[in-house]
Amino acid sequence: MKKRLILILALAFVASFAFAAYAEVQNVKVSGDILVSGISRDNFNLLKNTALSQEDSESLFLSQTRLRVDADLTDNVMVTIRLINERNWGVQDTVTNNNDDIDLDLAYVNLKEFLYSPLSLKIGRQEVRLGNGFVIGNSRNYVAGVNIGAAASSIAGVPTDLTMKKAFDAIRVTLNYDPLVIDAIYSKIDENLNTQGVNRGPNDDINLYGINAKYDLDKKTSIEAYGLARIDSDDGTTAGIDKPVKAYTVGALVSMNPIERLKASGELAFQFANSRQVAGGQSDTQTNAVAFQTMLSYDLNMKYSPIVELDYTYLGNRWNAMYYDQPGVMNNIVYTILPYTNLQALNLKGSMKPVEDITLLANWGWYRTGHKNRAFAAANANSDGTNYGAYTVTDQRSLCTALDLTATYDYTEDVQFGLTNGWLFPGAAFAGDQENAMQVIGTMKVTF
Repeated sequence: MKKRLILILALAFVASFAFAAYAEVQNVKVSGDILVSGISRDNFNLLKNTALSQEDSESLFLSQTRLRVDADLTDNVMVTIRLINERNWGVQDTVTNNNDDIDLDLAYVNLKEFLYSPLSLKIGRQEVRLGNGFVIGNSRNYVAGVNIGAAASSIAGVPTDLTMKKAFDAIRVTLNYDPLVIDAIYSKIDENLNTQGVNRGPNDDINLYGINAKYDLDKKTSIEAYGLARIDSDDGTTAGIDKPVKAYTVGALVSMNPIERLKASGELAFQFANSRQVAGGQSDTQTNAVAFQTMLSYDLNMKYSPIVELDYTYLGNRWNAMYYDQPGVMNNIVYTILPYTNLQALNLKGSMKPVEDITLLANWGWYRTGHKNRAFAAANANSDGTNYGAYTVTDQRSLCTALDLTATYDYTEDVQFGLTNGWLFPGAAFAGDQENAMQVIGTMKVTF
């Protein structure tokens, strides 16, 4: 009897802890999405078929699945976790291919009214996007998994331009003095642990520091100003030379609705960078660059809901792309294969809804180099470090024109189908015998 009483008391004690722990959770929300894509790409290396360049085409199916849990705890404490799996159909998990892996996409704690009411603190793996994503929005903290150039004829992994993994490992401190909001950000981009046999200095990490202030002048106008520092301590020099590569960016964004149905924004950024190119005590190499972007969008308020948009983007010759995230601003193929530097882009877009559940979108783009008589710094790789072929760029300024046509169908509130056709037509800047590039992407997305 005594042993039975002790057992009952012990179980009651454990249960009390379980119920107490459960009571701390005020609300739990489970959400997610599944995106299935069929992708066909041709001539992304812009070359005709020769003995040295085999058929440059690829077709694949891609599934991207995300599951998110948001939990509200006591005293303004919130926790968010999101899991993600991105996999090509028919590719099995092997030692070198983690096709079936489930990765941690988001994992952060949000402390609101931390210490005092205007202050909040967000710690962990989180999305960080400033303004329109012109400078900061995608950590690019993933392994480039694409090479469909002359050296390879298959896509080994998820195309980097289509991945959903964009989160930063970061600490974000927010001061909300409405209408002024100030964010201070620290992010560990790459830990770069020292490896035996690799000649690196004692500190070879990549860190990002930033501050962003946004002020709402009124309901129609807001101003943002930011300062960012990317410190790459792995400069690739010999032992004993621990000279970080530093890139500093300052900029401002103005967003407004000057008249009814017209949206406008303008962003201007300056960049200052220095690096030690070789060992031996040489002085730093210093570079400066400028970039700006303007966007105008007007709702015609007519039958079929037509909207027209005009975007202009300028990236200086030595612009460091950092962590931009602007899919849909430029044309899809251009955004995928060209470096995000030394570039001018003019995009004219139009959308309409011929019926209630269908939206049609066209995006025509015109592209030139940003600086006269300057070729790309890395002609064979985009800003993710992905090599799409052996094409080279001369000192001619005309890069290409491009066209995207997209149709989306809202089957229900939860299910959407999409189809995008894209073409890139090389200009005089591309040397050699060039071919047009083309892609078709069909999608089905379910959100829950």
